[in-house]
Amino acid sequence: MSYIVETVNLSKKFPVLKGYRDIIFHPFRKKEITALHDINIQVKEGDIFGLLGPNGAGKTTLIKILCTLVLPSAGSAYVKGFNVTLDDKSIRRVIGYVISEERSFYWRLSGRQNLKFFAKLNNIPGGESDRRIERLLDFLDLSKDGHRMFKDYSTGMRQKLAIARGLLTDPAILFMDEPSSGLDPVSAHNLKQLVKEKLAGEKKKTVIFATHNLGDAEELCSSIAIIRSGEVGFAGKIEDVKLQFRETKKYMMKLRSPETGPAGKIRNMPQVKRIMPLSNGSSGLTEIEIETGQEDSRIQGFVREIVDMGGEIFSVYEIEPTLEDLFSKIVSTK
Repeated sequence: MSYIVETVNLSKKFPVLKGYRDIIFHPFRKKEITALHDINIQVKEGDIFGLLGPNGAGKTTLIKILCTLVLPSAGSAYVKGFNVTLDDKSIRRVIGYVISEERSFYWRLSGRQNLKFFAKLNNIPGGESDRRIERLLDFLDLSKDGHRMFKDYSTGMRQKLAIARGLLTDPAILFMDEPSSGLDPVSAHNLKQLVKEKLAGEKKKTVIFATHNLGDAEELCSSIAIIRSGEVGFAGKIEDVKLQFRETKKYMMKLRSPETGPAGKIRNMPQVKRIMPLSNGSSGLTEIEIETGQEDSRIQGFVREIVDMGGEIFSVYEIEPTLEDLFSKIVSTK
């Protein structure tokens, strides 16, 4: 299978400035810090792919390499079949790069004038750039604000303009670095809808974005790569993350009167992690949390045991773990 983005043992090291002592006593010794080590990821065309990891993990460095802004130290990376070290001009024609850095815009120019400037930098002819700008402003619901100066835009509007700038060349692949950073909950929700429904849905773009917001990744992404200290801790589908890193299964059971008669033994059962009385007006209803091994089928026997003790069970369901529940386990796994 061919991938629209692929890396093979990609690594990046940055030089570290020497102190006076190192300069004098070890003038030819290199000091380097490893930002990325043997990164292997594959992104399918049309996917929304998330790069996850704590701050400083190497997400932005990886995006900059894929956008041909930084050269790798070792390994290979391919974007739409082009090699990042050999075909940088070809790659730049098929990608867009969205950053949340507001200083990259001119604050005293209008949104429309900013886009006109960046269209000129991308060698888009005047008439064509005007048409593209108007389509993008309309697409991103910024038409009525295109005349306003950038300094008067809200954070959400600035982020939308950054996306418009990234889409000026009509790229097949859009890279987004922390796209929801600094947004309020409403603006963040609108941005996610934009990415999922308009960019990936309507425009059929491949979207790769770096984030440490696990909720965003779980809601948007079809596949992810979790990076820890410059290395890939996991790469694949989110459901595969849960299968690989779950050690137990959790269930919630709603039943009546577990504290009376023989059913009081429930509290002492090793599988029971939590007992929580329900205050919903229904007499004697309680929820209990049950935990079993990942490959353990004892929940069926547990249910039968409760019924045999006189418990009246109303519901039993499995608690699906979130990506956030597993994240710390993944980034700490060696």
